[in-house]
Parts: sequence; structure tokens; C-alpha cells
Amino acid sequence: MKKVVTLIAVLVFCISCQTEKTGYVDTEKLLTDYNEMTEAKERFTKESDAIQGDLEIRIQAYQIKEDLFKKNGPSMSRSKQEQKYNELNAEAQLLQRERQQKLGKLQAESQAVIDSLITKVKDQVKAYGSANGYGYIYGSNDAGSVLYGKEELDLTGTILKELNDNYDSSKK
Repeated sequence: MKKVVTLIAVLVFCISCQTEKTGYVDTEKLLTDYNEMTEAKERFTKESDAIQGDLEIRIQAYQIKEDLFKKNGPSMSRSKQEQKYNELNAEAQLLQRERQQKLGKLQAESQAVIDSLITKVKDQVKAYGSANGYGYIYGSNDAGSVLYGKEELDLTGTILKELNDNYDSSKK
């Protein structure tokens, strides 16, 4: 009877000592080196530059009008000065509103795309963990959620390769 109790105690001890398989990923590297994320950021940067370029031409035209007003304003009648000032002010406000509207729309679209890609990365990490028997996969980042991890537990490269292999840039 004593041997059975000892055997049960040893089995319980062994079972309780087993740890779950763990790993970690460098979340910043995953998001930085993920091809779809890189292409999305490049696309939105180009669109933002195009908006800024288009508006820059109109801002320069406005600036010329403003400079002419400053030069010729003193020779105008008081009512003509007020009228021209109000026109310039309205044009400046219109340009500012248009800039805010276009860039705001682009920023909202960009954030929606980036959020969906972050979700995609998280889903890939979960799928990898589940398929490979991991109990936990931690995220490592500058904030320090994983301050140290054995190199063999770093799954970043493996998961990044799967993400990039599954991404087909021709689907855009």
C-alpha cells in the first residue's frame, strides 16, 4: 500500500511539473517586415504625398494672390481691400478644410487597413500556436513584455515567413 501511495505521489508530482510549450515573437519585427503591411504603408504614403502635392500647387497660387494683395492693397479703396481680404480669407479656409478632409479620410482608411493587418498577424500567431502545440506565445516589444527569451523560443522568423508566404501581392 505504501508503494502505491508513493507511486501516486510521484505521478502527481511529475504531472504538476510539466510545463506548457512556450515561445515568443518580436511583434515590432513581425509588423515591420510583413510584406503586406510594408506595401500598405507605402501605398498610403504615396497617396498622402499626392494629396499634399496637389494642394501645394493651389497653396502656391493662393500665396501669389496674397502677395499681390499685400503689394497692391494700400492703393485700393477701403471697401475693395475688405472685399479682397474676405475673398483671400475664404480661399485659405477652403484650402485648409479640403486638406483636413482629404488627409482625415486617408488616415481613417489607412488605420482601418492597418488594424485589419494587425488582426491578421494575431490570427496567424494563434493558428501557429494551436497547430504546433504551444500553450503560450508571448509578444516581445520595446515596452518590455518579454525582457529575455531563449533564442530557440523566438518564433518571429517562422511566423513572418508563413505570413509573407501566404501573402500574394498580385491580389491587391
